[in-house]
Amino acid sequence: MTKKTVALILAVSLLLSGFSLTGEVSDARRNVEGCIETVVRAVKSVLDIRSYSDYTELFEIPETENGYVPQGYCFSEAYNAHFISYYHDDAATVISLIDGENGEKIKTLSLKKSNGKDFTGHAGGIAEDGQYLYVVDGKKIYRISLTLVFMTPDGDSLPLVDKVNTDVKCSYLNSDGTYLYAGEFYTFTSSGSYDTDKSHHMAISLFETTYARCNAYNITNLEFRPDGDEISVPSIIFTTPNCVQGFARMPDGTFALSISYGRNNNSTLAYYKDVTLGESDFVAEYENVSVPAYHLRNSTKTESLRQPPLLEGIDDMKGKASGIFESCAQKYGDAAFIVDKICIFN
Repeated sequence: MTKKTVALILAVSLLLSGFSLTGEVSDARRNVEGCIETVVRAVKSVLDIRSYSDYTELFEIPETENGYVPQGYCFSEAYNAHFISYYHDDAATVISLIDGENGEKIKTLSLKKSNGKDFTGHAGGIAEDGQYLYVVDGKKIYRISLTLVFMTPDGDSLPLVDKVNTDVKCSYLNSDGTYLYAGEFYTFTSSGSYDTDKSHHMAISLFETTYARCNAYNITNLEFRPDGDEISVPSIIFTTPNCVQGFARMPDGTFALSISYGRNNNSTLAYYKDVTLGESDFVAEYENVSVPAYHLRNSTKTESLRQPPLLEGIDDMKGKASGIFESCAQKYGDAAFIVDKICIFN
């Protein structure tokens, strides 16, 4: 099936499903797009080329032999260390620190709730700003002192106490030292497992819709505390494509997104220009606070690199994107292509 044929089918389908010039996305359009996405993904899982040359393996990802599934990733230039967050189907969530010089595991620490019980959240994203380590789960961002992280002995636990609340289902996290970028993952499923808030659904054009957002929070404006349900107001909003697993703001202001779904489907490492240099695409209102919003859309994409399946968290590492694949987990031992190292992308 050629791209022109797919585009024609999509155009006719969207017209029949009621494309709205106001930017609203009808359930009919979402369902049509979701079905097409599912079919295309199934075909690509069979036809995808398993040849990759745009990454270099660095260091082994620890803890996968113990059933842990790596999710979030960040690199600390201040400490020359890699941080990885993992979930486990039958154990507490953990964080590993890896030495950036020799690749040796420094320590692995489990996470505890404020009541002392094991934290078993997904921990899809992790970030640091030189002073604090941040972990996301659900609609919350947790903050831990890096001093405490480095003082805690290997095998011990860290308490998750201070947090802020967001209005996105946080699947990834990134920090450039000024902002925390917390965003959500969306793909169509009949069960609605990865649905996002309908207010985040927007028709950008006849052929392009967005169903997910990434919020940028100015770190100095965030009030981390043990309790409270108040939603933090972002400084900037970005609309994002489907299936985003990782997000990195690069030193030149551009954006890198890891896009993946499925153990047999190639991932994409996509780069977008710094859209914040221009006027915002729209404005979102938060209780009388106007927040500029920008589309990370096809026309702002500058590069798209084919990667192995199951690319997850990414970060800036000395001017290049680096990251991890969850294919190294025992849970995904039948993936079409397995990468068990922290990688830097060329």
